[in-house]
Amino acid sequence: MNGTRGLRAGIFILLILTGCSKDKTLNVEGAFGPVIENLSSDHEPPVRGISNTLTAIVTNPRGYTLRYHWSAGAGVFADSQSQTVHWTPPDSMAVYPVTVSIQAHDDLNNVDFFKTRTFQVYVDNEFERWTRSVAVQFDVAPPAGGRIYYSEIRNASTGESDIWALALPLGAPDQITQSFWQVTSPTAQSDGPLVVFSGRRRASDPGPSLWLVPPTGGDTTTALPVVRWNGSNNFQLGGPRFAPSGPMLLYHTDSLGVNSTRPKPWVRDVSNFALPPVPLVGENLAEAANAYVNGAWKGSGDSIVVESYINYSVPTQRRSTGLFKLSASSNSSVASYPQWLADSAATDLDWSPDGLHIVFAKRAPGRTDRDLWIINANSSDPASEVAITRGIADESHPRFSSDGNKIFFVSNRVDRYGANGVYDTERRGTNIWSVSRFDRP
Repeated sequence: MNGTRGLRAGIFILLILTGCSKDKTLNVEGAFGPVIENLSSDHEPPVRGISNTLTAIVTNPRGYTLRYHWSAGAGVFADSQSQTVHWTPPDSMAVYPVTVSIQAHDDLNNVDFFKTRTFQVYVDNEFERWTRSVAVQFDVAPPAGGRIYYSEIRNASTGESDIWALALPLGAPDQITQSFWQVTSPTAQSDGPLVVFSGRRRASDPGPSLWLVPPTGGDTTTALPVVRWNGSNNFQLGGPRFAPSGPMLLYHTDSLGVNSTRPKPWVRDVSNFALPPVPLVGENLAEAANAYVNGAWKGSGDSIVVESYINYSVPTQRRSTGLFKLSASSNSSVASYPQWLADSAATDLDWSPDGLHIVFAKRAPGRTDRDLWIINANSSDPASEVAITRGIADESHPRFSSDGNKIFFVSNRVDRYGANGVYDTERRGTNIWSVSRFDRP
């Protein structure tokens, strides 16, 4: 009996020794194993169709020797067995699963730990950030004279804000205005020395006027009024945009008596203030109830595209009637103005310098943030619109560069500089060395 017990004990000890003499493979979820916390990318977010550097962020409290293996639902890895790898996703904006597996070896106990985690990685177009500040930047102008112009809140509690100009991505900006309030909508002449913007000269001003300063800047004592706010007319005043060339300034206001609170597009020659402003839409009955606002010039300067609304002055009742194209050469005398694009979500328009494309921002169904879209200017079918940006960030105020190859815009996307900034994206297929590209339909 005692011999049998001794034999059993010996066999048990032998099994333990045998087990310890061999490598063990364990899938451990305990606190002692390494943890795959997250992924980081050299592009934020990763960019479609090009190589992206991905790094696994791993907590390894005991300093185990780690081996890596990567895989993805689509795309190609140039290397897949290190903590940092290079992944080229498909040339399409989408969400792709990326899986990281690690094997940690415990030399002391001769034990391997395995961990696996899959991340849903959103792949986007690539954008180039221009501004460093994380202050709220809420407008950007078409580039002029080698610089972009944008407005930035200086003091959110008081509404103090300024216009800034920037010549290089992440460069040092030049301050253009000082001591204004609620400054928006900067616009600069492409071939002249003037900058116009909307703003209040004093905090107590009942409404914003349009002001003019040289590109070297100005304050409330030196800025010249282009169009003054007035409670009887010029009540709904805004949207200044210089023509592609020359001194003509486009803006919207409700100066026509029958159009009170229903602003229409006007133009003014800022080189000769002796000439009165000219309305581009008459008082015909067919259009008297509509507002036409936030116009953008065609590259030739003979046409504009505008947003149109019913009940514009009451935001809770405001209803878009789509986008319209109007002549910019003279006051139109037609009985009605045909709708160009039946997309009630399209806002913040800009027309490419070659006249072939129009870019705009619009909210996606079921979301509150906006994406940028582009459409052929000769098309009136909303189904032909192509998304430039897509994702959870809010993007607005798209503006073409003077050569039409870049689009500048404002975004609240978060990157290493924080949220909010001015970015650009470049046409895909030209200057592909650039970090920013976009597709045209």
